[in-house]
Formats: sequence, C-alpha cells, structure tokens
Amino acid sequence: MAEKTMVNAEGKALADRLKDTREYLGLSQQFVSEQTGIPRSAISDIERGVRKVESLELKKLSRVYRYPVEYFLGSDSDADQASPDDGTVQALARAAGDLTKEDQEEVLRFANFLKHYGRSRGTS
Repeated sequence: MAEKTMVNAEGKALADRLKDTREYLGLSQQFVSEQTGIPRSAISDIERGVRKVESLELKKLSRVYRYPVEYFLGSDSDADQASPDDGTVQALARAAGDLTKEDQEEVLRFANFLKHYGRSRGTS
C-alpha cells in the first residue's frame, strides 16, 4: 500500500511539474499538442494525473518546454544547489527573504527556467 501511495505521489508530482511549466511558459494545451503531436485531450489527462505519460511523450514535452526530462522526473540532481561562497547567490537569498512566499516561489521558477533554458541553447 505504501508503495502505491509513493507511485501516486510521484505521478502527481510529474503531472504538476508538467502543468506548472506549461502555464509558466504561457503555452496553451492546444499549442503543445500541435508541437508534439500528442492529442490535447491526452495532455489534459496527463496534467490532471488521470493518464500516465509515456517516455516518448515526456521527451517531446521536454523539448517543447526546453527543460530536461530529469526536471520533470524530480531527479535533476543539481537543480537547487549553489555555492555558498557565491556573493550573487547570497545577495539573491537576502533579497528573496523580504518577498512573500508566493513571490519566492515565482523567483525560484524563473531561476529554474533560466537555468534550463540556457542548457537547451547549449550554454551553462
């Protein structure tokens, strides 16, 4: 039973990451459908967690969203790591400390977008 709950939690997390990323990028389900060849109804079902995403579909979605597959699977090992000696990171942390929880989450989403967008263009 615990294993099934963990699988469901992982599936829900994947569905949420896919939906949040699509919405953050301002893409419609119809646009994503046209770019990937995945029916719009399937994208909706995947994002609601009522349908599992196939590996090839995830790869297509990853390409359109310009995020690595590992991000959606929750296994992007260096996603939230930063050097504590980096003055810029410390300044960002201080500035973020004065923001609301929602604004902090938005800054984190944007930072992850910039990080992964840069990778997709061949930069670090």
